[in-house]
Amino acid sequence: MPRSGKGVVRADPLQRYMDEVSRYPILSREEEKRLVGRFKKFKDREAAHRLVTASLRLVVKIAFEYRNAYQNILDLIGEGNIGLMKALQAYDPTKGTRFSYYASWWIRAYILKYILDNFRLIKIGTTQAQRKLFFNLMKEKGRMERRGFDPEPKLLAGRLGVKPEEVIEMDQRLSRPEVSLDAPKGGSAEGRLPMEMLASDAQPADEKLAQAE
Repeated sequence: MPRSGKGVVRADPLQRYMDEVSRYPILSREEEKRLVGRFKKFKDREAAHRLVTASLRLVVKIAFEYRNAYQNILDLIGEGNIGLMKALQAYDPTKGTRFSYYASWWIRAYILKYILDNFRLIKIGTTQAQRKLFFNLMKEKGRMERRGFDPEPKLLAGRLGVKPEEVIEMDQRLSRPEVSLDAPKGGSAEGRLPMEMLASDAQPADEKLAQAE
């Protein structure tokens, strides 16, 4: 356990995980294609290991998108890692989509399903319309902001096919952080995390696989 001049310093498990993930380089398109070919043709475990470890920072990046909805990031990362491994099994390279892009669908799907199953603040039910709003609100807000629009509730409601008050209520729930027993005293670890290391060339994922098993 690390020590400082003032005594024992408790190691941050999330920071340790981030440090470990940063050791694995991102694969080029050519490297990814070669490794996928080896895994699909020969079930090469080393190829699978390299594909998975190179995508771990993508899991972390997606998990952090939901840190306001569920603040225990390590839990979300764990579910995202399951989605990543499922993606490797299901991936079909003949479709022409990069593995990193395809995997982001599965990662997001498992994270979202986990939040829905465990998030105690969402008391409004789990109807189809409510699930759609939960999955799509943040994505639609980001899309509108990138296009230069102010994502105000009335406009979002029209785009998502719901009432403005439903958008306001869900936005408030997603903006209110959960209290995590793993968060260090004095605030979350977010400010100390080297987020720039999470850069990835994967495109934003669609949530329509959120119910995938």
